[in-house]
Amino acid sequence: MEKDKKKELSLPFVNNGKPFLLEDWNVKKHKEVLKKLAKEEEKNPKLTEEQKDDVFKDQLILKGLESVDSSVTLKDLETMHPLDKQALFLAIYYCGRKGIVAKDAKEENFRKKK
Repeated sequence: MEKDKKKELSLPFVNNGKPFLLEDWNVKKHKEVLKKLAKEEEKNPKLTEEQKDDVFKDQLILKGLESVDSSVTLKDLETMHPLDKQALFLAIYYCGRKGIVAKDAKEENFRKKK
């Protein structure tokens, strides 16, 4: 399996428009975003599932960009095209993903001697 190379990203409102690399996403960061979502749900218990999903995605993006440029705000994210925002969400979420490798007995080369 080829080792994934990180791709440089560039956004006009991050790092003064200069290219940057994302840090790997991990469980610790994910839990922090979930805590922020829980706080938001406490403030507004009438949030719909769609609104909760939007809050989660926004907070995940902010957390992912925090190490590059801590001045990025929700207002900055609102200026993005929806597809660009979705692509950024996925780039952050999958950054550093190694995948799970499981051995399958069928794939091993068990050959009978002739």
